[in-house]
Amino acid sequence: MKPVVKTITCPKCGSKQDFTMYPSINASSDPGLAEKYTEGSLTMLACNECGFSGKVEYPMLYHDLERKYSVFFAPDSEDREAKLPNVLPAHLLPEMQLRLTHSSDDLREKTFIFRDHLDDRIVETMKDSILREMSARHEETVPDKLYYAEDLFECAGRSLIFVPQKGDEFLEPIKVPFDTYEKIKMLMHGIWDRPVSGYTVVDSIWVQSAAPKERS
Repeated sequence: MKPVVKTITCPKCGSKQDFTMYPSINASSDPGLAEKYTEGSLTMLACNECGFSGKVEYPMLYHDLERKYSVFFAPDSEDREAKLPNVLPAHLLPEMQLRLTHSSDDLREKTFIFRDHLDDRIVETMKDSILREMSARHEETVPDKLYYAEDLFECAGRSLIFVPQKGDEFLEPIKVPFDTYEKIKMLMHGIWDRPVSGYTVVDSIWVQSAAPKERS
């Protein structure tokens, strides 16, 4: 899908200027454009008149055919599933991981997870478990959210890095041994029996609803 140029009104001074939007980005065919989007420069408006800068968010489809995933970003929706016209090669559809997000931070996180060849369902389970443990320990600062950042290889062992967010503030990163990822993958194998069909929000709510219920 080709870029679209629209007129944007500056929320500070009211001046108007053209802004290029990208309804669809293919990271495998245009990695440079994909990197600009994930780092935020592609969605940042810089007013030519007053210098105000702010994020411009709009629906867009971000997909990577090599890593076999597609993420639809719908900022003005709270739906947990979305149906879209098929724009992906038919032969790849059975292998594609389709996800729906409502914030640019969530979209960015999904790209990091799939970039590192991880299962976002396991990562979401890890995040949910970490936050529950922090609450149970009555820690002084329990984050509102955790964001997966990177898969870190060090001499001391492989770790996954998560960045906590409290309100608008990002806190010190949390390092979790990769063994934890592997253990959750084994211990909660029942959760993977639930298929993810269509563009779906996969987050803590999905994890909790998909987890096997204990029998009374």
